[in-house]
Amino acid sequence: MRKWDAVTPGELITIIEYLKHNFDPELSHKVIELFHERMQDDEHIDHDVLCYLMKHVFAQIMAGKSADQAFGLKPKRGDGKRKDTFDRDIAIAAAFIRNKRKEDTGWEDARFDTAESFGVSESTVQRAYDKFSEGLELVPDDLLKEIAGTSPLSPQTRFR
Repeated sequence: MRKWDAVTPGELITIIEYLKHNFDPELSHKVIELFHERMQDDEHIDHDVLCYLMKHVFAQIMAGKSADQAFGLKPKRGDGKRKDTFDRDIAIAAAFIRNKRKEDTGWEDARFDTAESFGVSESTVQRAYDKFSEGLELVPDDLLKEIAGTSPLSPQTRFR
């Protein structure tokens, strides 16, 4: 008996629904493997569940995704999860807020200076600010300086 033999059609639809919104290549591979093994062994497969999966896959392919992306085996462009993004983005947002608080520094100049010092694009700085500004805007400058210096990508720690 295979591990996935006891999975009901309802459970499989729940897993497929989860995979439609979450990148989990191992689980995606297991779902494909389940259908493959059952087809190879000429066992019953629930055609409604298979159609449910394939409807989503075909829609993704028609939207320009590769087959690997549509099946959830490879990330969509921009969906790659980077471990350092969270810490990096907080540090970028903190540095940007400090830069824009400086006298005679406008929004655009502060964004450009922050992007240049971290070696990222201005849109990355903007996204980081949008994500963390609500909490960081209330933080005093000395603490912002400390937060901005904690990222391995920050200018203070990159060149040590």
